[in-house]
Amino acid sequence: MKLTTTRGFVLASAMTLGVSLPAAAQELAIAIHVDPAHAMFKVGERLKKTIEEQTDGEMTVTLLGTEVGGERDHLEGVSYGEYDIALGGSMPMTLYAPKFAAADLPFVYDSSDEARQVYEGDTGEAINKQLVANGNMRLVGLSARNPRNLTSNMPVESPEDIQGVRMRVPEIAPWVKVWEQVGALPSPIAWPEVYTSLQTGVIEMQENPVDLIYAGKLYEVQDYINRTEHVYSFFHWLMNEDFYQGLSDEDREMLLSAIDEATQWGDELVAQGQEEVYQKLKDEGMEVVEPDVAAFREAAKPAVEEIAQGYDPAVRDYVMSLINQ
Repeated sequence: MKLTTTRGFVLASAMTLGVSLPAAAQELAIAIHVDPAHAMFKVGERLKKTIEEQTDGEMTVTLLGTEVGGERDHLEGVSYGEYDIALGGSMPMTLYAPKFAAADLPFVYDSSDEARQVYEGDTGEAINKQLVANGNMRLVGLSARNPRNLTSNMPVESPEDIQGVRMRVPEIAPWVKVWEQVGALPSPIAWPEVYTSLQTGVIEMQENPVDLIYAGKLYEVQDYINRTEHVYSFFHWLMNEDFYQGLSDEDREMLLSAIDEATQWGDELVAQGQEEVYQKLKDEGMEVVEPDVAAFREAAKPAVEEIAQGYDPAVRDYVMSLINQ
C-alpha cells in the first residue's frame, strides 16, 4: 500500500493517540504511454472501473499517461516499483527478453492468433522468467494491435513493385533487414517526420497500422494502402514482480481476471475500429490494394531464417515451421 507523506503523518499521529482509523484503500498506479483517445487508454479505463467495482473501492486505480514520461520511462518505473502496472509496445521484449521477441517479425504470421502463440505454453513461462530476471516485471496481458500495411503513390502488388524504392520503417534492426532482403531501400525516420518526408520525396513509401496512417493524415501524401498486413504485434501489460508476489491469492486472481476481460474487450474494439478506419481512408481518396503476400513472404524468407537463428530454440522452430509451410 502506498501512502503519501501527509497520510503517513496522520496515520502515525493517530496510532500515537490510540485513535482507530478506517482501513485505507490500496492504491494501484497504472502507466499508459499513449494518448487518452487511444484504444489502449480505454482498456486502462475499463480495467480501472472493473478493479474498483470488484473490490468495492478497497483498491483504487490511478491512470498515468505521458505526463510521467514515455514508454521507456514507464517500463523503468514498473521495474523499480514506481508503478504497479505499465503498458509496453515492442520495447519490453526487445529490452528484457530479446531471444523471444519474435511476434512482430515481418512476413511470418497470417494472423494475431498465430503471433500470439509465441507467448503461450512453455514459451510463455520462459518469457516471464526472462522478464522477471531482467526487468523485475511479468507479462500479465496482451492487447492485439492493428496489422501494419504499406502505403504508396503507386499500387504495390508484388515485391517487384518496391525494388530500389526508398521506404520509411521504424529503427528496428530485423525489420530493416527483412525489407532490404525484399528489395526496398529502408530508411529509419522518426514518425513525426514521416509526413514531410513523403511530401518532399525524401521517401516514397512507408508502413504502419491503419489507425496511425489515418491519424497522421498520410492520405494527403499517399494514394494507395497496400494490404500487406506484414506485422502482427501486441501491446504488453506488465506488472511489477514484487507487487505481484505481495498479492493475496484472491487479489491476484481478481486482478488477472480483470486484465483478461479488459484486454479481450480491447481486442474487439481494435478489430471493429480497423474496418471503420479503412472506410475513412477510402473516403479520403485512398485506394486499397490486395498484394500477393505469399510472394512477399517468399522474398523475405532468407532474412527471416537468418534472424530466427538468434531466437530461443522453441521460438526459432516455431518461426521456421511457419515460413516453411
